[in-house]
Amino acid sequence: MAEAAVAERIAPSPYHGARMTLAAYEATLLDSNIKPYLEFWDGLVIQKAVPSYKHSLLQSWLSHLFWLYVESAGGSTTSETHVWFTGHGYRLPDVAYWAPRRLTVAEGKARPPTLAIEILSDPSDRDSDRAKCRLMRANGVEVCWLIDPDQRTVELFDGGRDGEILVGDATVTSVHLPGFVLNLRQLFAVLDR
Repeated sequence: MAEAAVAERIAPSPYHGARMTLAAYEATLLDSNIKPYLEFWDGLVIQKAVPSYKHSLLQSWLSHLFWLYVESAGGSTTSETHVWFTGHGYRLPDVAYWAPRRLTVAEGKARPPTLAIEILSDPSDRDSDRAKCRLMRANGVEVCWLIDPDQRTVELFDGGRDGEILVGDATVTSVHLPGFVLNLRQLFAVLDR
């Protein structure tokens, strides 16, 4: 079945676009049947996009790469964890990494990671995902990458880079990820297997 046909069968959540209290949103977290996941920011519920096949492949591969990185550099990594941004709400990066000694969880809530990765499932989400990267950066995330599986690009949000686009055989590095090097050609080769 084509990806578009599958995505069309998944009904939008009745919560998407709704305003609610933090307590009401946290009550929705108890319902494990809500997919795709819901985010919450300044009282507004936002439904995440239905992941495409390419999105899922890249998310799995990046999760694997960061588990390997954790083994050598330390820290911790997760996929689609509800990350708490004090005073605003929750976001769910597709992949997140916390450097060693960075507080991962406090009071039962995951804190902003060192790195948040967003992977486009739908090109029409590009502007909202860019805004999400900027928002997370403004609220404690050191580095954010926006990965486009169709265009095979990575947009960087860290330090002085705000949407710098890398393509081809470029490598992604960051002072916040010492020793981690991501070659784009190797990353996107996962899609050709």
